Amino acid sequence: MPKSKRNKVVALTRTEKKGKDSKSVLFDKVRTAADENPHCYVISVSNMRNIILKAMRQGMKTQNTTFFFGNNRVIAKALGGPDREHEFKEGLRFVGEALKGDVGLCFSQLGLDEIREYVAFSQYVHTDFARNGVVATHTITLPAGPVFRRIEAVEMDTVEDELAPSYLPTAKEEIMAFPNNMETQLRGLGMPTLLKGGVIMLMREYTICTEGEPLTTNQAQLLKHFNFKMAKFNVRIVGHWSDTDGYEVVDGSNEEDDEEGGEDRAAMEEEDD
Repeated sequence: MPKSKRNKVVALTRTEKKGKDSKSVLFDKVRTAADENPHCYVISVSNMRNIILKAMRQGMKTQNTTFFFGNNRVIAKALGGPDREHEFKEGLRFVGEALKGDVGLCFSQLGLDEIREYVAFSQYVHTDFARNGVVATHTITLPAGPVFRRIEAVEMDTVEDELAPSYLPTAKEEIMAFPNNMETQLRGLGMPTLLKGGVIMLMREYTICTEGEPLTTNQAQLLKHFNFKMAKFNVRIVGHWSDTDGYEVVDGSNEEDDEEGGEDRAAMEEEDD
């Protein structure tokens, strides 16, 4: 029977699976970078943000620095795996063992002291709205009555403690009431609200989040509505390998990593292919 020439509907959301070819390309790129650079850094990323990571990559291209965020198993395999007899260069097996969680590799011509100027990355520290799973840095409790929010987004680590527990400023030019059509959405996110005279009212005191506890999806959405930023994109060095001294653990920061950033990490994997 002849093949039909009718137009076929193709879903635009359909994507092809990554095959062995993409893994082979990543494998070869890692080995090439390891062969061309005397230094390799294991870097840990907190609160992964794809756009900031891209800016960091772009900004460090002039420093002969290459980043790899992708399949940790493939990268570790390219370095030679856990066995000393198979490692690509002496000591690289320890780099492969450190590839766990939200970490990546940075191959560079720059030594540890030089790379700290970039990867301590003060210029790439960025505060953004937190996502679900991030541990709250403050307890935010709103009083009963009319519901107000900040006009401009604020970084929570810069807010005065005197404004606790609501962390809302007293100056009228810095806050605004929610539009009345937001009442249903706020109530759906868990706030005990009602509409009274066209004004959204909070029926009782309500705590959006508690310091030290991971945020739920609803809590993260409420923090965004109230313009509170709690998540800080931060990159730190956790390990350093050089072709002369081997591998060493580096105490890059006292801050703990969170579990956020899976979506952005997946996007970076595609870019590395």
